[in-house]
Amino acid sequence: MNAVLTEDGKIALPPELRASAHLSAGDSLDVQLYKDTIVLRKHRPLTQEQCAALLERSRSQPPPTPEDDAAVEHLVREVRARRR
Repeated sequence: MNAVLTEDGKIALPPELRASAHLSAGDSLDVQLYKDTIVLRKHRPLTQEQCAALLERSRSQPPPTPEDDAAVEHLVREVRARRR
């Protein structure tokens, strides 16, 4: 299947794809770039159970070290420099 990108960044998904994905006008899509591939997913809010599981997992992680903070800061600077 093919879709054309307009000058203002819009695409029209083919009707058969919309039907297969159960998409309707007004549905929200999550958009991500993964290894040079654009991924579209129908947005589904997290359930209470999913939120609780994420929170519990985050509590079991060790706290960040100063080295972790420095590494994040370094990567943020690199990404910002590439955008200029």
